[in-house]
Amino acid sequence: MKRCNSKLLVLSFITSILFFNSLVIAQSGNVSGVVTDATDGSPLLGANIIVSGTSIGTTTDRDGKYRLLRLNEGRTLILFMYLGYETDSVWVNVISGKTTAVDVKLKPKVIVGQEVVVTGQLQGQAAAINQQLTSNTIINVVSKDRIQELPDQNAAESVGRLPGISVERDAGEGTKVIVRGLSPKFNSVTINGQRIPATDPQNRSVDLSMISSDMLAGIEVFKALTPDQDGDAIGGKVNFEIKKAPQGFNTNVRLMGSYNSQDKDYGNYRGSFTLSNRYFDNKLGLVATGSLQRANRGSDLLDASYLFAREALPGEPHAKITVENLNIGDRKETRDRYGASIMLDYDLGNGEILFSSLYGRTDRDEVRNRKRYRVDNAYVEYWLRGREINIDLFTNSLSGKHNFNFMKLEWQTTYSYSKYNMPFMHDSQFREVGAFLNTLVKDKGPQIIPLGAKNNLDQTRFYQDFFDKEMTKDKDFTGQVDGTIPFTLSNDISGNIKLGAKHRNKNRSLDKEEWMTLAFKIDQIGKNNPTLFETTGEGYIKIKNFYDPDYKIDNFLNGKYVYGPAQPLSRKKLDDFMNRFWGDYTRNYGKDLEDYSAGEAITAGYVMTEINLGPQLMILPGFRYEYTATNYKSVFGQAKVDERGIVTLEGSTDTVGTVTYSEFLPMVHIRYKFTDWSDLRLAITRTLARPDYFNLVPWERISYFDGTVERGEPFLKHTKVWNYDMFLSFYGNWGLFTVGAYYKSLKDIEYLRVSRITEAGSTLGFTLTKPENSKYETKVYGLELELQTNLRFLPNPFDGIVISANYSLIKSKTYFPFLKVGPRNPLPPFNFTFIDTAREARMPGQANHLANLTLGYEKGKFSGRISMIYQGNALQTIGTRAELDGYSDAFVRWDLALQYKLFQKIALTFNMNNITNLPEGAFLGIEAYPTREEYFGWTADLGIRFDL
Repeated sequence: MKRCNSKLLVLSFITSILFFNSLVIAQSGNVSGVVTDATDGSPLLGANIIVSGTSIGTTTDRDGKYRLLRLNEGRTLILFMYLGYETDSVWVNVISGKTTAVDVKLKPKVIVGQEVVVTGQLQGQAAAINQQLTSNTIINVVSKDRIQELPDQNAAESVGRLPGISVERDAGEGTKVIVRGLSPKFNSVTINGQRIPATDPQNRSVDLSMISSDMLAGIEVFKALTPDQDGDAIGGKVNFEIKKAPQGFNTNVRLMGSYNSQDKDYGNYRGSFTLSNRYFDNKLGLVATGSLQRANRGSDLLDASYLFAREALPGEPHAKITVENLNIGDRKETRDRYGASIMLDYDLGNGEILFSSLYGRTDRDEVRNRKRYRVDNAYVEYWLRGREINIDLFTNSLSGKHNFNFMKLEWQTTYSYSKYNMPFMHDSQFREVGAFLNTLVKDKGPQIIPLGAKNNLDQTRFYQDFFDKEMTKDKDFTGQVDGTIPFTLSNDISGNIKLGAKHRNKNRSLDKEEWMTLAFKIDQIGKNNPTLFETTGEGYIKIKNFYDPDYKIDNFLNGKYVYGPAQPLSRKKLDDFMNRFWGDYTRNYGKDLEDYSAGEAITAGYVMTEINLGPQLMILPGFRYEYTATNYKSVFGQAKVDERGIVTLEGSTDTVGTVTYSEFLPMVHIRYKFTDWSDLRLAITRTLARPDYFNLVPWERISYFDGTVERGEPFLKHTKVWNYDMFLSFYGNWGLFTVGAYYKSLKDIEYLRVSRITEAGSTLGFTLTKPENSKYETKVYGLELELQTNLRFLPNPFDGIVISANYSLIKSKTYFPFLKVGPRNPLPPFNFTFIDTAREARMPGQANHLANLTLGYEKGKFSGRISMIYQGNALQTIGTRAELDGYSDAFVRWDLALQYKLFQKIALTFNMNNITNLPEGAFLGIEAYPTREEYFGWTADLGIRFDL
């Protein structure tokens, strides 16, 4: 009843506004134009345009365009303001029923005694600040100029320099972003406002590494959503803006060669181009971009796991922990990236039509040699992996903006497609049994484990071979329409009403296949081909048959460990073995249980209104309604492993699931300007997070060999979140300083729960793993500080310094379910009891402390930036006990970017990444024992840039 009354109240308000506006349309006129920089003619994004003495105003878009609707006819004074520039005022004669064109060129503010020089770094900083200040929500911005100046390899690295954001890395480079301590799957990623489909096979996260920063006109991170944005972004929304064509013919070419210190490799390169022009009296704009990159992402790596040995004795600080497995390896990987985009825009006079298309692809080719000390099983194993991965992203969008006398109408249709394809992964396993001396010490950390290994290579046999394929496809079809109706009730009360609808239809599929040769089959191959392989006395194929004498491993793990004594294995020799004896490989039908196809249809509608009460106060209330219908299809069956290790699928049937639900998402934003140089922003918003795709699939896999059961849960609930934000900003010609705080309350967050099956039947006592909603509330809260400033007021040469710095404190509290082993029955049959409980910890991936610092300097023909990223330790893995939790290492990373203009349109560039050769690592919480350590080396780029 209350919800019905609130809807009637909103409808009555809208109707009253529309009626009032209809009375004044005939007595009003419009003003529109473009605001540009007086020094170079570039458009100014986020300029503030206000009718003097009223609350009526607007801001410029990315092209510097603005439009003021339904002003009272007659002589009107309009103010044009842009932080760092002189305010301009223009008297305009507003004519009833007409649109008057007023273009304005703003001049940068000049320090007394200095000439007018606006550098690229200052322009970029000013653009970001003004866009943040004129936004009606809480937003962080990376400008086009800053994207071009920083030495970031891809879009993820650029986003990671903003406050409250950390980067999830793979092979040393950024791939996904964690916003305010929340997993990448809790964020939405868009291009020109339209959703990018997920690229991860299991969850809803997006790999940003395939998006080249050279294509972008800007990056926006919305930390408090408004009702016109998708509601499933509880961390935040990351939006990438694609370049539009400015006036005239423009060409930008960037060519770079790169050196990788890890493999002493000079064969890396990067290139990009942008071509743009406008045709037919500047009505039609065309921008085409292309990019190409080859990067060596090889590394030395270590990972380890540990076991609980016993409880702590009196006087001991914690329970005793022993090494379970120690793995060391060398990984050589080449990543090739290709990108292209095209943007067409046609100016209709009272609007525009836009078409954009973007394609990005990453090809990964990996060879990994790994030695495994499997302490708990008394094995030493050598593995070789050869793998190729291709990730594609393709998105097309057709949209329109139309300005009428009474409203602005916007529409958009989008088709997006992503594909994760692993056409092959070949894993070969060699094993030595009884591989450790009796003197092996297990409880003193991993570094002494190799000292206890026998390293008997003559008894190290070819044990098993695996070949895997995997493909995930994700297609999105989206259509939406939005209408914005401005209103003016008096000089002190104005604003707009915005309402719209959106429908997104998603289709997603996952397909996995695996073939394997079992140990007895490889032994049989060795015995049947004695002239092809050197074998042990028992007829087992020795590891030395597959050595690669040309594969070199130098200064392994920075000298801490030695890889050997076995030589690295040959990818070619093992591929030849697989091809020759393919008839002896067996299909693992258990992998088919992970296949699924899914459909998801989301229909949404919203209403919001922006109300300006005088020049100081803005209130934005509204709500969004989202209806979700999901359907999933998978295979239900039992993966049975016989005594020979052959996996078959028994009782398999197709199974389907259908779930529908809806969510009402109220939101309110408030902005209050205390003075001309400060404002306060408050927001209360309701958002949601949909469950991971694979968790919703109605599948079950039973392994009698391992005593395990795994299940999906099609009736998993979606996560509901209340978000509270408060941000205070201080600004002036010197720059911007913000301090903000936020709090998030999450209900029904999903986790994988491990328990025991207690129901009578053939699986009684088996370990059960399935997703469930937590019955506990999860809390995330934090503090963000940001400073963007310049030192133009200082004397030469210090007036060229530009500073950007931010710090974030993030805290969270959640609960992880786990199964605790209770006391054993004192009498036969001596069964153990199991206690189903939960323990408190922070959110996985969340670092308590984040900091970024960039010091820039620009003078004459020289421009340079040195930047620092600090990321505190973060919870990475959840152990069966708190003592076995794993944390990522805190780190400080330094990067450098230099540029020197050889001529007016040609510049020489030099970049360095990871200057100090910082490794990525993780450790066991209670000890300094490493769980992961990986060295990537530093990289250096030398290139040339043409702006014609």
